Amino acid sequence: MNKQPRIKNSLLRKLFIAASIRRWNDQATPIEFVELDKQAHKMIIAYLLAKFEENENTEINWERLIEYFLFEFFSRVVLTDIKPPVYYELQKHHKKELAHFVIKECEEDLCEYPFFPRMEKYLQGISNDIESQILKAAHFYASKWEFDIIYHFNPYMYDVQNIKSIIDKEVENHYHLNGMQKIILFSHIKELITLFGQLRFQKRWSQTPRIPPTSVLGHTLIVAICAYLLSYELPLCPQMRINHFLCGLFHDLPEVLTRDIISPIKQGVSGLDSQIKELEERVVAQKILAHLPENINTDIRYFTQNEFTNRYKIEDFVHQASVDELLGKFNKDEFNPIYGEFLKICDLLSAFLEAKISIAHGITSKELTDGADKILARCAQKVIGDVDIGAIFRNFV
Repeated sequence: MNKQPRIKNSLLRKLFIAASIRRWNDQATPIEFVELDKQAHKMIIAYLLAKFEENENTEINWERLIEYFLFEFFSRVVLTDIKPPVYYELQKHHKKELAHFVIKECEEDLCEYPFFPRMEKYLQGISNDIESQILKAAHFYASKWEFDIIYHFNPYMYDVQNIKSIIDKEVENHYHLNGMQKIILFSHIKELITLFGQLRFQKRWSQTPRIPPTSVLGHTLIVAICAYLLSYELPLCPQMRINHFLCGLFHDLPEVLTRDIISPIKQGVSGLDSQIKELEERVVAQKILAHLPENINTDIRYFTQNEFTNRYKIEDFVHQASVDELLGKFNKDEFNPIYGEFLKICDLLSAFLEAKISIAHGITSKELTDGADKILARCAQKVIGDVDIGAIFRNFV
């Protein structure tokens, strides 16, 4: 009898609540900002800040950084209706009570995961380690990136100047981080963060209406979270879990330069898919990697090139492997492994959820129903080891 994954339908739906949470809804905005995109952008910025800290010989606990991010993400989904000024005021006097409320709301969905016992302590604000500092800096810089767009759109709205001053001050409070200094001093780093942020403007399933609409940037975060949580179902080393989150987060990065070319076009024109891959690798190297420190450059190449192949590293050389080889011989931190075929399932799961959730909301189309049916046919019977991954697809109604 195969094991059932612990990830629940309610948790998967909770991920998409963030795509419906509108940000800055009391301001005149030129575009609609949503929480899912903000969180994805925040984590990308946190990754960059962490890598810059590593360049200064600061040790980063990457699993802790990801856990802290997840704690904050789910807290934001639960406390969606509290405006930031009110939220920060409540945090001064009722931090423990708010943390306990979030824990109770998330307990049913998250209690089976090993990180859950650490969640309430973190939300109570006890941690002040480098990982929590990085996330706080990333949070405010991602907010600043959004609000700068609003500010330039209409700088004379009520309280706009005050909000800008508060956010700028919060960013300044994190200038002690090496990465924040780099962002402020070097325009190419700032432009790179803007380039990542532009993925929020590219909508998924652009040929059909869908509720909630999700961007390429939001999609990457859904893939990252699903890949990380589902990695706990398999006997994977910690580094593979970390890689699955980061690879999910960055796997669609080339689309900021080529746009989201839909699968029927890629698969329907002979040789087009491989040609697109070559083009993506070339433009990513020219427009992104050329401006990055070597440690980030190496990571991005590893995460985005042949993103759905099984691979590992020995002395910085990348090798491909079968599933049995990867999960057997190379399932150790020292090999920096990535289960690419597993990531593809997570990518398909995100697309499946995008279609099925919209259909459940009453917004449907032939593209959505056909897409969901094709993914279900492909993944419904998928078993990895003794885990019935296909059950996630079969049971989602």
